[in-house]
Formats: sequence, C-alpha cells, structure tokens
Amino acid sequence: MPFHTSTATDLAPRHWAERADKAIPQIAVPRLAAVRGDLMQGLRPVAIFLIARPVLGVAAFVAMAMTGWWIATPVVLWFTYGSTATALHHLIHGSVGLSTRARHFWLTVLGLVILESGHAWQATHVMHHRDGTDLPDPEGYIEYLSWSQLPVGALKWRFRIAAWGWRHGQRRQRTTFEIAVNITATMLAIALTPVTIVPLIYVVLMQLGTFLFAVLLAKGPQANFGRETTTPLMLVRGRLTGLLLFNHHLHVEHHAYPKVPIARLRHLSPTVEHALADRDVLRIHLPV
Repeated sequence: MPFHTSTATDLAPRHWAERADKAIPQIAVPRLAAVRGDLMQGLRPVAIFLIARPVLGVAAFVAMAMTGWWIATPVVLWFTYGSTATALHHLIHGSVGLSTRARHFWLTVLGLVILESGHAWQATHVMHHRDGTDLPDPEGYIEYLSWSQLPVGALKWRFRIAAWGWRHGQRRQRTTFEIAVNITATMLAIALTPVTIVPLIYVVLMQLGTFLFAVLLAKGPQANFGRETTTPLMLVRGRLTGLLLFNHHLHVEHHAYPKVPIARLRHLSPTVEHALADRDVLRIHLPV
C-alpha cells in the first residue's frame, strides 16, 4: 500500500531523501475546470470575509485592552494572526478575484496588521511553490532545522523572509516601505510605554505570532511534527483541525490547486488522493 498512517502520538521516525528537494514535489492532477470549476465562482463574498476578519481581530484586541480583559489575548492572537496570514496567502495567489491593484494594496495593509511585509511574503511564497529542486525555498528552509536549532531559527525567520523578499522581490519599493513602517511602529510602541503599554503588547503579540507560525511550519502536522518520514507528501486529517489551523492543514491540496480558496480545498481532497494513489503518501490523523 502506498499510504502510511500516523497519529500525533506515533513517534517512529521515517526518513526520506536528505531533504534536498522542495517540500512538496509537483503533483499531476486534473485541471480544475474538469473537476470542480464551480469552486472559483462567487469569490467576492470570500474576499470580503477574508479581509474583514483581521479588522475584527484588531478591533477585538483594542476592546479587550480598553476593558483590561487580557486573559483573552491568546485567543485574539490566534484569530488575528491566523486570519491575517490566511488573507495574505489568498492575496499572494490571487485566489479571491481581486484586481491586481487591490491585491497589492491589501498585501501592504494586512501585512502591516501583523507587522510583516506582505510583498516580502509574496516573493518567498512564490518561490516555495515554483517547481524545480534546484530553486531556493527561503520560506520552507525552517523545516530542515532540528529541534535544538528551532528556537533561534524561528526567531530569525521573520527577518530572513523580509531580507530575502527585499533583495529578490519584484516590488522593492513597496517592500522597503512596509519594512520601514513596521520598524517605526515598533519603535513608537516602545517610546509610548511610559504613557500606555497597549501598543507594545500588540507588537509583542504579533512578534510572538510570527514565531509560533514559524514553529508550526517547521514542526506542525504538515511536517509530521518534526519526525523523519519516507515522503514529503502528507495528508493531514482531523475533526476540528480545519478550524484551528484556518484550513492550512490541506497543504498538499493547496500545492495541487494553489488558485483555489483554502476553505474550499476540502472538496478537492478526493481528487488529490486519487492522483496520489501510486505515490508514497503519509496520512496523519489528528485527535481533534
């Protein structure tokens, strides 16, 4: 059988080729129009929903800061960072039907929400998807780190992404602006600490969000929790996993159909599984 089975408590390591190739190799799947062309219809409500969620997250943080309800900030961190990263992901792939001008505008605005450069993310994520084992993967390098290397690597991840995106991205002027605004916002939050600590707390939470995001990329379910495997192809399944991870657990499906909105990828899971019937695939079943 080409399928392995793994659970969150399965610690048996499985090794695959020295990680010299891309995290997800090219997958031969049918054209979307021949399978579920309707998945690319009705995108405007999806775009509004994706862009509105980060705004709601920031509003929730402000409301909780004003009322002193700090106990809820971990939930705000998860919702704000997760929803913003998801929106950026869709904008990068152009999967929500917005014009080019609108995409670049929201890439800047939503990147600033989490103190990142949306256009640096765009530059690195495009490389992550591009076919060719000889091409760099500045985003996915973190999967190669050991557990002992991960804390420092996750701290450096945001700076490496910003630096690579600035050097190699096609929109350096925008990337420069975004990085400059993020640095200014951080310095301003520190300067305002004697008056109010709220801006600094927000900055720290967003920095923590990027750190945790990097850890999840490196050792999350789509990386088999850091265990060695015989294959880079991992199909992650779980009852509440889609909610907790904003549907990013459908990593293989996303690489097969990157233009499809992430929340709709579950409809393509049978198609992807059929296409991988003769490939070495690892199934990861989560308890939630």
